[in-house]
This record gives sequence, C-alpha cells and structure tokens, in this order.
Amino acid sequence: MSPGAGIHRRSVLIADDHPLVAHGIERVLAGDEFDVVAACHSGAETLAVARRLRPELVLLDVRLGDMNGADVCRGLGDQVPGAKVVVLTAFGDTDNLRRCLESGAAGVLLKGTLDLDLTAALHDVARGRMVIDPGIARALETASGILAPDGRTVPPLRPRELEVLRLMAAGTTTRDIAAELELSLNTIRTYTQSLMTKLNAHTRVQAVVFAQQMQLI
Repeated sequence: MSPGAGIHRRSVLIADDHPLVAHGIERVLAGDEFDVVAACHSGAETLAVARRLRPELVLLDVRLGDMNGADVCRGLGDQVPGAKVVVLTAFGDTDNLRRCLESGAAGVLLKGTLDLDLTAALHDVARGRMVIDPGIARALETASGILAPDGRTVPPLRPRELEVLRLMAAGTTTRDIAAELELSLNTIRTYTQSLMTKLNAHTRVQAVVFAQQMQLI
C-alpha cells in the first residue's frame, strides 16, 4: 500500500502575491494530509481558480496586489461557499483582519509561526473550528472588541440555539442551516438573533468566537 493510501487528503489553495512565500507554505504542507491544488498570486486569479477547483481550504494573504483580503473572502463566500478561508498576515492590520473575519474567514495566522501552527490549524478549521493567533486576537480585542467577551454571565443556550451556533461555526449559511435542521428561514433567524443577544454579540463572527472562548461549542 502506498504512503497515505486510504487517508483523505484535504485540498488547499494558496493565495499569496509573493511566489517564494507560496512555495514555502507548500513545503510546510508537503506530506500525506494535504494536497496543494494551486498557488495563486492575485485576488482575481484566486477567485477564478477556486471556482474551477473547489478547494476545501484556502490560505489567503491578507493583502494581494489587486484586492484586499476582505474582498476576496466575500467573493469566495459567494462563489465557493464550501471553502474555508484562513487569512495569513505578517503584520497587525486589524481593520482589514476584522473585515476578513466578518466576511467569513475561519481563521487568522501569523506568517512567522506557520511552520509550527499551520497543519494543526488547518485540521481545526476543516473540523469547523475558528482559529485565531493569540497575538492577533489581542490586537483585535484592543482595536475593536470583536473578540472580547464582557465577562457577564451568559444565559443558558437552548439545544436548538446550540445546534444553530455549531453550524454557524462550521461556516454554514442561514439557508443551509434551515435545510439541515428542517426548519424555516424565519425560525433560524429567530434562533440566531436570540443566541447573539444572549452572547452580547453584534455579528455572527463575534457569536462564534465568544462561544468558543467560553467553551460553549
């Protein structure tokens, strides 16, 4: 049996406008667990290739030459909704990183720690968790409070609210959550609003991150 036979290799698209960086990331991922299907160097190329190849995971530089990360995240969410996006950054561009998270990114990692964190982070993201570098989380907390639970006691979430929250954490759209749970869109919206109120969250991203920090999911 050949190495890796029987193991599901997760498809990964790398988007970085520095070819040497993209090549370095590809080397980190070399092995039996991941299959790098393409390396793209612009936002437009990333969207076009992702539409064609439908990767499970996208490693996205927060700044590409022609588009910023948030715009690419939104495009991927609209055009390749099954792909989970992990944003890579070499600096603390908190406004752009916050917009990436609000646009559907499932994680943010610092490029300088990729050799230590990348494989484990991609596995976590593929399983539906959100992964954010602790230093980036602190910067976002200081800048905007997006990752800062306020310390109050959270009212218990109902079982259905927890189900909705777990599906939100997996990047599932409201329409797909409704289909999965066999409920109406309005019912899912009601559960979503209720759980966000209980968590004191202003966005779906905040709700998921707060819930993970409080170990609710």
